[in-house]
Amino acid sequence: MKIPIELLALIILFFTAGLKAQPSVEWIESVPNGKVTVNGNLSEGDALPDLSWAWSSQNACFVSTQQHKFSGRHVLYQTQLPARAEMTVRVIPDDPKANFSLYAYSSNGEHIVPNLPRCVSCEADYKWDYKYRGKTQDHTRSVSLRAVGNPYVVTIGVAGADGLGSGSYTLEILLEGGETAPPSEQAEVPKFSIDSRKGETLTYQGRLEDGVPIHDLSWAWSSQNACFVSIRQSKFTGNHLLYLTNLPPHSEIEIGLRPEDGAANMSLYAYSLGAGNLRFVPGLPSCISCEASFQPDLGQPTGPERKVSLRSGINPLQVVIGIAGAEGLSSGAYLLTVSLK
Repeated sequence: MKIPIELLALIILFFTAGLKAQPSVEWIESVPNGKVTVNGNLSEGDALPDLSWAWSSQNACFVSTQQHKFSGRHVLYQTQLPARAEMTVRVIPDDPKANFSLYAYSSNGEHIVPNLPRCVSCEADYKWDYKYRGKTQDHTRSVSLRAVGNPYVVTIGVAGADGLGSGSYTLEILLEGGETAPPSEQAEVPKFSIDSRKGETLTYQGRLEDGVPIHDLSWAWSSQNACFVSIRQSKFTGNHLLYLTNLPPHSEIEIGLRPEDGAANMSLYAYSLGAGNLRFVPGLPSCISCEASFQPDLGQPTGPERKVSLRSGINPLQVVIGIAGAEGLSSGAYLLTVSLK
């Protein structure tokens, strides 16, 4: 039977898309100074035909000669590794004869294997090819990761070796540390109303000394706001000041921040809300849109200036602008510019 060329093309396209599909990831809430247990089965995972991310020098998870130890299905999980904590991950196959492998990497959580350009740290454990003097290995696998000054998202992969595609297991996540300090009383963040005029650029002066720290920054990485990820919270640990302005329908507002001291490390964020639904951070349950700008850790410096922009549709919006010191910065003069188009 001859397959029409058009049908063959569709089949190839479908198969290729399937290979590139993003594997599913299950979120697990880690417990400070505690252990969480999850049951799973390799049959719930996906095969990863491309394992080259693992021996990339940016990841260094395992070497290419060991790729057959990860040639079965992969079941992926993510969890939070707080600052000043150590996490130990252990997988226990129900069948002691089952050949499982395990890996885990810390990052900002944005990239999932096989699309992993780089990570902070990656560890893997698999069945040894040879015995080691003074060491023994059973059917369980375990890896450990640490966080010092910054928190991370940990992605965990439970994998079958030598093409193994099924088998039940227990996954244990043990977190040592991770206790948060008792919450400090939140002082009211200073708020200022400012004008925005169509076709004009307005400039306002301010000082970080007039602001206060925001102790709880979790509103920023809430999925309802998605302003910045938790790994970037160090960029917003200094004093904050808030500015409120209006965004008319069918308009775009461009916001700029320039410290008067070019060496001062300041950050900028802005979020939009519907008219009559005004809420300020840290008590921000949701917003329409949020953008943030800060000095990146990697790559070329962006200079002292920060810029964000927001747009409106058919309805007018309210915009809250946040100026923050990075790395605990609590002083420094700045210029805030607002351009409405």
